[in-house]
Amino acid sequence: MQAPIAQQPVAQAQAIPQQMMGAVGMAAPMAARPNAMMNPLDAIKSCLQHTTTFDGRASRSEFWWFYLFYFIVSEILSLVAVALDMIYIVFIVYLLVPAMLSASARRLHDHGKSGWFMLIPLYNLYLFIVDGEGEVNKFGAPPTNVL
Repeated sequence: MQAPIAQQPVAQAQAIPQQMMGAVGMAAPMAARPNAMMNPLDAIKSCLQHTTTFDGRASRSEFWWFYLFYFIVSEILSLVAVALDMIYIVFIVYLLVPAMLSASARRLHDHGKSGWFMLIPLYNLYLFIVDGEGEVNKFGAPPTNVL
């Protein structure tokens, strides 16, 4: 004879480890993805060190921290250029644009896509936002977010 429903033990909901959580909170296996976000200074250093390297992969945090740095520096340089009647394009072209292109290509590599996908406007934005592949792909191992 079974106990009445009110007296049956309730199964405990098992917690899903953080590394198993998907981008929208659904349980999805994400083996080998970074456990922690890259800090801003490490992201900037990494992207500037890999300015001429279009090989490998970049995590979301690395890409977006560098994008924020790129945006802030370009805005500050444009304000300084207007105030001093200087052309700041030279600084941006020689210093930051190659690093941003490299970071973008490496971010797309995290999805297993070619860097040329950055030429497709809305699709590349989608790829920049969502999490990349959790396993090794043809562009290398998943990023570790450690310098």
